Amino acid sequence: MLTLFGCSAKGGYEYNSIISYSKNEAMTFPDFTLEFTGIRDEKKFFPNGNSINIRFHDFKVISGSETKIISWSSGTGDIAPQPFEAGGKKFELELSNSESLKKKLSENELVIVKK
Repeated sequence: MLTLFGCSAKGGYEYNSIISYSKNEAMTFPDFTLEFTGIRDEKKFFPNGNSINIRFHDFKVISGSETKIISWSSGTGDIAPQPFEAGGKKFELELSNSESLKKKLSENELVIVKK
């Protein structure tokens, strides 16, 4: 028997559960579809001339006719959920660490929290 964590019996994904993801794979939740589009690095410059590279994980969120990109980053070390809205409802994307489940997440795992 194959068990997929975070999948419901209807074939969609559930909120507040650990979900494995990969690039360009659509994940259908009750309120939207989520797709990991990739990782990008940005160099941020400070007024003093110093700079830092920040890595972003980009996801496409599709809800009805609305499509938006949300980006998660640990930035300068603060591993926090990334809030976003879809279909007029509020959610959070958790990577690396799930505050809601109080668990460390593996590299290609995420949790979507419905607020």
